[in-house]
Parts: sequence; structure tokens; C-alpha cells
Amino acid sequence: MDIITAAGGGLAGGALGAAFGALGSILNRGLGIFETREKRRDRQLEMAHEVERWGHDLKLAAETRAGRIEEARQALDKADAEGSWRGLEASIRGDASVGASWPWVSAVRALTRPALTLLLWVLFAVLFLSAVSGALEANTASSVVRTAVETVAFSASTALAWWFGDRAPRREDQG
Repeated sequence: MDIITAAGGGLAGGALGAAFGALGSILNRGLGIFETREKRRDRQLEMAHEVERWGHDLKLAAETRAGRIEEARQALDKADAEGSWRGLEASIRGDASVGASWPWVSAVRALTRPALTLLLWVLFAVLFLSAVSGALEANTASSVVRTAVETVAFSASTALAWWFGDRAPRREDQG
């Protein structure tokens, strides 16, 4: 009998061990699923944080680039203005540095700019009148007329600034 009881107890112990083993396996799987869900949530939060950070970095980079572009534009405008003033100053210094010469040399020098200006405007007028009268092809004529309008506007503003601009010497602040 003892053998049967011992065998029955062994069977009961084996069944109980199998049941606990199965329960442990189920609990282990359940915890694994729970851990996987938690890891997935953590990863989603990390990814959302990364996306937010990348968006912020991208926004900062765009703002920085826009600021640099504006700074570059301002520097270019300043350089253009300074270059224009340096050109005017050099032109004035060049005219002032020419000393006395023979009268006919002085006359030619004095008439060169006005004569070239007049010649260029006469040539331009001939080309413009040719375009308006139909002596040129339509595409060429429209291009000439468009260029004429742009050139006249530019030349008028340049001449106005050149001839009537302030060329007075700068006074040093007396303090």
C-alpha cells in the first residue's frame, strides 16, 4: 500500500508541479506581454520626444538661417552703399588731382563725359525710334522698348543723384 500511496503522492506531486509550472508559464507570458506593452509605450514616448526635438531643432535652424540671410543682405547693402561712396570719392579726387594743362587738353577732358553721354543717348534714341516705328522684329522691338524704359528710369535717378547730390565736404564734429 505504501507503494500505491507513494505512487499516488508522486502522481499528485507531479500533477501539482505541472499545474504550478503551467501557472508560472502563464504568469511569465502575461508579464512578458505587460513588459512588451510598457517597452512599446516607452519607445513611443521616446519617439514622440525625438520628433518634437527634431521639429524644434529644425525650427531653430530655419530661424538661424533666416537671420543669417537677413544679416548677409544687410551687410551686402552696406557694402554696396560704401562702395558707391568710395567710387564717388575716387571720382572727385581724380578730377581734383588733374593739374593745369594746355587749354585744348582741358577742353577735351571737360567735354569727354558730356559728349559720350550725348552720343550714347542719341544712339539709344535711334534704336528706340527704330523699335517704335516697326523697323525691328516684334520680339526685339518689345525688348528694346522695355530696356529703354528701365534705362531711362535708372539713368534719370543716377543723373539726379550725381549732378545734384550733396558733395559738400564733411565737417568734423566740433565738441
